[in-house]
Amino acid sequence: MRFKVPKDVDIEDRIVGPLTIKQLGWLGGGVVLCIVLWKIVDFQLFIFLAILILGSSAAFAFIKPYNQTLIAFCGSVLIFITKPKQYLWRRVGINFPREKGLSKKAQQDLIPLTKKGLPVKDIEQIAGTLDAGGKTE
Repeated sequence: MRFKVPKDVDIEDRIVGPLTIKQLGWLGGGVVLCIVLWKIVDFQLFIFLAILILGSSAAFAFIKPYNQTLIAFCGSVLIFITKPKQYLWRRVGINFPREKGLSKKAQQDLIPLTKKGLPVKDIEQIAGTLDAGGKTE
């Protein structure tokens, strides 16, 4: 028996008009915070804070940079800012001085590398083939 598989599984359900539950939550949270501020602070301060709160809640509800939520994007920015940017690379396979703290497995990974070269005869044969345009006699 065959079943229909939905194609748009990453699209969120619309709850109220064109708004999803997350968008409704962000906007509702901003409105509730503004109502609480209306009762607590002076009117001029309320207007200033209400513009900031409603603007930021609308931004968190509707802006999706790089196809992710704004809260996830801000988290990624904070992680990028706080992590070190310098990557130190250590080549595996060179004889490093043996460290006391290395396990047996780690010491076995430090095998010396040797360069494998072609004999002069093979190099001359390859050069002749390249000079002849791939044609051999």
